[in-house]
Amino acid sequence: MQTIHDHIRQLRIIDAHEHLATPEIRRRENHDLFSLLHYLESDLITAGMKRGALDRRLGLSDQERASIFLKYWQRTSNTTYARMFKQAMEELHGLREWNADGILQANASVLAASANPGWYDEVLGERSGIDLAFTLIQTTDLGYDRFRPIMFLDFTFRLHTTEDLLAVWRAMDKDAVARSFRAYLDATDGLLQRYKQEGMVATKLGHAYWRTLACGSPTLSDAERVYDRLLSGAEMTGSELRPLQDYIIRHVIERSTAIGLPVQIHTGHHETSVSGDGNIIGRSNAEHLVPLLLDYPDARFVLLHAGFPYHQVYLSMVKNFPNAYMDFTWIYIITPTAAKQTLHQAIEMVPASKIQGFGGDYNHIEGTYAHLKLARRIVAETLSEKVEAGALTEAEAIGFADRIFRGNVIELYGLEGLD
Repeated sequence: MQTIHDHIRQLRIIDAHEHLATPEIRRRENHDLFSLLHYLESDLITAGMKRGALDRRLGLSDQERASIFLKYWQRTSNTTYARMFKQAMEELHGLREWNADGILQANASVLAASANPGWYDEVLGERSGIDLAFTLIQTTDLGYDRFRPIMFLDFTFRLHTTEDLLAVWRAMDKDAVARSFRAYLDATDGLLQRYKQEGMVATKLGHAYWRTLACGSPTLSDAERVYDRLLSGAEMTGSELRPLQDYIIRHVIERSTAIGLPVQIHTGHHETSVSGDGNIIGRSNAEHLVPLLLDYPDARFVLLHAGFPYHQVYLSMVKNFPNAYMDFTWIYIITPTAAKQTLHQAIEMVPASKIQGFGGDYNHIEGTYAHLKLARRIVAETLSEKVEAGALTEAEAIGFADRIFRGNVIELYGLEGLD
């Protein structure tokens, strides 16, 4: 089945979810090798490394940081996060010897790359074959033609204290004094409109990292009462705040839908290095979203990360709900085995038009490079196995790959001018 492998290897990709810094941010912040750990840092932490141990703000020398890194690298070099880092460092930065000298030499290469204005085009455009990538770094001011912004809207409903609420008003460039809840909702609408005008292609909800995906159906008056108490300085428990949070979540979904924006939602696995509240995985089960899928049939819900480890229920959901879209962002590097199994099942269960095949979900382009090579291989192997089993023709397999890596993303996000 070399034709399938060859075809997928040369496909130009639209990358549907990243957290990539812009070239200017990377240059300004002078990213080094230890800035590129991202998911690997999660494994280093769970292998015993103290959170933040490699932070350059601690004043450690590069030699000291290399020593700490190598101690925990020995414990976690088996994971896919580690294999992705290894591949990226070896293929892009010439790392050969995994010792202190090798790490320091690769660090110098990373620093030079961060200062190189052509590095992003070389890695993303030439070596990875990515034409466009959606990145979520909480700004629409990207200044790089290969990127389109996604924006978190969690800050509009992650309200626990009066200061949280006032901070949102300030972010909206508004005065909170005597502002009603209805004015707050209007201001949220204005933010969404502004973000879309500035190029945002989707709304992102990441609240599974800090609360359950389950969402009630509070009335406007229920939410308004909580808002007024919060604005007045009252202290409330999480359960008391839920009507306000749930109402705003629903409002963001409704208004995003009204202006034609898909809604990306984090489901499933958590990243350890950014989740400091116990990684309560059960609240990330996509099944909690069923009431929202029922209530907003015109919305386009992109359920990220294939729902892993709840991927069996997830598959049933995206099969049955016209407004639920399957997304393989991140899953290949969490577990290639489950990613391949899930893709096999998705081919059998889910309409091809509803599947998005790749999002690197990295905060550095080296990780995206390695992740995409893995994703191409897994998809090519899976489709070849389907053809060998007689479940697809070779032409159907190639058409499926074209869809999930490019065509579906263009259609779902309304990317004018791309074919």
